[in-house]
Amino acid sequence: MNELEKGQRVRRFFQMEAEALLGSYLTIETLLPSATKRGAAHQGEEGRHIESLLRSFLNKHLPGNLRAVSGFILCPATKTGIQDTKRVEKYGDRNSTQLDVIVYDLDAYPVFERFEEFCIVPPEGVVGIISVKKKLYTSSIRGEVAALKEAALLCAETERRGPFTGLFAFSAEEADHSKLSKRIFDEIQNVHSDGEFDSMLNEASVLGRLCVFKNRPDKVAGNARYVGVDCRGDQQHVPLQRILQSLFSVYYDSTRGAGKQRPGFASFERRTFARAPELGLVRESLNSRLSSSQPANLRSGGIPRERVSRDGRRGRA
Repeated sequence: MNELEKGQRVRRFFQMEAEALLGSYLTIETLLPSATKRGAAHQGEEGRHIESLLRSFLNKHLPGNLRAVSGFILCPATKTGIQDTKRVEKYGDRNSTQLDVIVYDLDAYPVFERFEEFCIVPPEGVVGIISVKKKLYTSSIRGEVAALKEAALLCAETERRGPFTGLFAFSAEEADHSKLSKRIFDEIQNVHSDGEFDSMLNEASVLGRLCVFKNRPDKVAGNARYVGVDCRGDQQHVPLQRILQSLFSVYYDSTRGAGKQRPGFASFERRTFARAPELGLVRESLNSRLSSSQPANLRSGGIPRERVSRDGRRGRA
């Protein structure tokens, strides 16, 4: 069989999913346009519609015990486990800002509050956190990345892989593909420079255009290499598959206690990420690397280690 035909059914399916989402996100603007400016007359309702499109997509494909909801992460100053008092001793009650998408393990962990698609949840069951935008404005990128970082830090635990974090948009203000990729990386670098690898943004995507992705570090554990993947044309499926693959990578990680092997579910053309241009390196702080008791594999996120050759190049995507 031709190499290009392997996994083609999956790629075609998610290409259809991407095209359907791109055909749906302007629904409110089309039916209820603003009389005075571009966009919908009721931006609040439009925002909820945009978020629900991605949540519905995720809930269609995630395992039944995982649920994509909106809401807040509440990290109370309480004991955890049997007699772990670190939170009580070090912190007060803390919470995230409002989060567009929280992927949460409802079977294994409790919920403080839940109605319809809204939840207030403790950090232990959080598998993923995503900010969703109808249009990604250049001026808002840094704030979105910073908010995701703070939410990820609320969920940080020693010797346990942290949640996936992603910024997802249906369109972008910047029309130039290269400039947009560079600006996204620059803001990631501004927010995460000298931070911890696990809390660094996993990816930022504009559906049908690009995916800025946190790749495995080259030889130096902890440093994050970001690449920019062109997702135009027949590669529109990449952002959606990348989100699912990253969520599965966290959920099925041995440190998360799922006890199951990650299924073969996503498919990318050979060397999709290996041939993507590198945008730059974000270095983990020396202090966080020395103080972290996490094994190196917990701090490496992204593409599985067995797919990286000794010279730092990826094999099959």
